[in-house]
Amino acid sequence: MSITFSGLATGLDTASLIDAIMEVERTPVTTMENTKTYLETKLETFTEFNSLLERLYTAVTGLNSRNDCKVYTVTNSGSEYFSLATTSLSSAGSYAVKVVSLAQQQKDVSTSTVADTTTATLSGTLLLGDQTLTYENISLGDLVDQINGGGYGLVASMIDDGTGSGYRLLLSAEQAGTTIEIFGTGSIEMDTATNGHTVAGTKAHVNVDGIDYYGTSNTMTNAIKGATLTLLAAGGDTAKHVSVASDAENIISTKLEEMVTAFNDIATLITTIRTSDPTLANTMQAVQRTLRNALTTAGFIALGVTSDWQSGKLSFSASTLSTVFADDAEGVLTTLFGNDTSSGTMKRLDDYLTEQLNNTTGFFVTKKTLVNKKISDLDNRIESMETRLEKRRATLEAQYAAMEALVSSLNSQSDYLTSFFNSYNKSS
Repeated sequence: MSITFSGLATGLDTASLIDAIMEVERTPVTTMENTKTYLETKLETFTEFNSLLERLYTAVTGLNSRNDCKVYTVTNSGSEYFSLATTSLSSAGSYAVKVVSLAQQQKDVSTSTVADTTTATLSGTLLLGDQTLTYENISLGDLVDQINGGGYGLVASMIDDGTGSGYRLLLSAEQAGTTIEIFGTGSIEMDTATNGHTVAGTKAHVNVDGIDYYGTSNTMTNAIKGATLTLLAAGGDTAKHVSVASDAENIISTKLEEMVTAFNDIATLITTIRTSDPTLANTMQAVQRTLRNALTTAGFIALGVTSDWQSGKLSFSASTLSTVFADDAEGVLTTLFGNDTSSGTMKRLDDYLTEQLNNTTGFFVTKKTLVNKKISDLDNRIESMETRLEKRRATLEAQYAAMEALVSSLNSQSDYLTSFFNSYNKSS
């Protein structure tokens, strides 16, 4: 790296002069950099605005069909015996439920034992229901595999009962409530007809409002319309009561409150932006205005949504909704979701937000594409101008260096002539 000293011949601070010239000539670059910073801030604002739109959309999509209101609250006095889960097909009502028995698989254990599970010394016959399995010189493990792959309606396994006498064959019915008689001779001895079953198979049995229901699973979907009844324990001298109540009003109230809150956050952002950039605020306000119009239709106003036209914000009265819902629940649902002749207020709001949040043509995507194009153009222009400025500095440095060299040469000639004439005068 070379070391240079400016102004040695002329006494001028040429480095400072060049810096001053370059600072003036760099003004367009500074202006473009400031514009780029503004565009980046603008893009951040659009991103925040889009996030608020998405939050509003989330609230809207949580209430865009009647099924979203088909949510129920369950009050169960027999929770130790059964549980009840509702679906959108459920209906409000009260039921008396008594669990008579749980679904249980038949299980049977061989009376004979086997020393190990791998030695192929077993032979005999197993009568499994109406099917016969004959085996010869196989291990207990192989016998288990044959039963499990034979379609006998049984699941075979091996158990060690801890007595030290060896392994036993355990046969479990595939389906609860199914009875399969088992008779074994030879290496594996079993006789369920004589000895009974180790565990008898039983079907699930529940009584709902005096009607008996049976099933092969402890999960029953046919006893209470649109609900899943899970049996936990049998017992109880009397039926236990369970009630199913619609939670539609609470769902609607919660979602309307979320929608109003999300809209007000949008209004707050735009008000804040307006103090520093009215033009940018106006760009977003066009969307806000459409949303406010959609949220303050006669239908929404009747449900408790009101607008403060001075602040631009909305408010929601849950008590107003409660009164209206108690008087005409179906009318509320029709207002929100429409009927055969009307699309409903929620669909129109959903359609508009879907349009604004479209990944190709939506508000944010359109603005982001435009802003990024401007930033990219600025980056190219800044890069090009920086290159020209570097060349300009090099030219100025060369010109000032040449001037210094010329002045230095003239100074040398002046010093020579001065010395010459001084010497001449002294000698004459």
